[in-house]
Amino acid sequence: MKKNEIHGYLYILIGSTLWGVSSVVAKALFNIGLPPTELIAVRLILATIILLIILLLYDRRRVIISPKDLPYFLIFGLIAVTGMQFFYYFTISKIQVGPAILLQYLQPVWVSLYAFFFQREPISRTKAVALLLAVVGCYFVVGGYQIDLFLLNRLGILSGLIASFFFTFYALYGEKGLKKYDPWTLLLYGFGLSAVFYMIVVSPVKIICDGHPLKVWIAFFYIAIFSTILPFGFYFKGMERIRATRASITSTWEPMVAGVAAYMVLGEILYPLQILGGIGVIGAVILLQIAREKASPSTPLEIRQPPHLGCESKRPSPLPRETVS
Repeated sequence: MKKNEIHGYLYILIGSTLWGVSSVVAKALFNIGLPPTELIAVRLILATIILLIILLLYDRRRVIISPKDLPYFLIFGLIAVTGMQFFYYFTISKIQVGPAILLQYLQPVWVSLYAFFFQREPISRTKAVALLLAVVGCYFVVGGYQIDLFLLNRLGILSGLIASFFFTFYALYGEKGLKKYDPWTLLLYGFGLSAVFYMIVVSPVKIICDGHPLKVWIAFFYIAIFSTILPFGFYFKGMERIRATRASITSTWEPMVAGVAAYMVLGEILYPLQILGGIGVIGAVILLQIAREKASPSTPLEIRQPPHLGCESKRPSPLPRETVS
């Protein structure tokens, strides 16, 4: 393995670790009564402001978009990002962190089914095994074998499944934007437009007047920086060095980190069958990504300058995970 590739894997692991730990910080805030919509609003507002300042200081071209592309960004921000953010954090607020994160990783399953039903892409034996593994693994992850646990978590499980649908839409629709714009541009406008929506739902004045203690505001800034700006930075740097499919496989480190951190910090315990189910879900993701790589080999991202208005880059790059991570 080349040194450049080793660095790529390390960057992905660092980003995934930051996402995993940040989900536990969010859960801790929910445990003290903070509504998910308030956390989402604060996170998006702070992340947008910080990212805008960074881009204005270092590369203002990434702030500029073509007016004709505004409808695309409105759909991306107000539907894809807004829906994914809400259902991701709502799921974490309702069920344990580990299962909540693992449900997000059903995204490759929906992509494969979408390709089968709408693009007439055949399902190979490997994909069939992966899909079955994902379904069985998900059943065990959410505690379906324990009726009491399943009924208790029913709303959170449904929310997690909806979140995985929004994440799938976010990834597929985001790929279209990456044919023309830099990833940071998509994140800036996606987060910014979604922040506007959440400011209507939750007034920033109310958030300020709620009188949150200093430790809560520290958690807010932690999530804005260590769950958004830094992990995306590491993820982008990693994808410049290794294939997108391998980056997706490596990012399955996130639910492992989240599960361990939730156990150490929050005392959340996963039953052996839930852990086995989690291994099944991760195994399904790996199988699907390997099948994808064999079908259409990809190369590491080129280090691209943001395109000028009206100029499209030569090829798309897969949009990495937000998690809200």
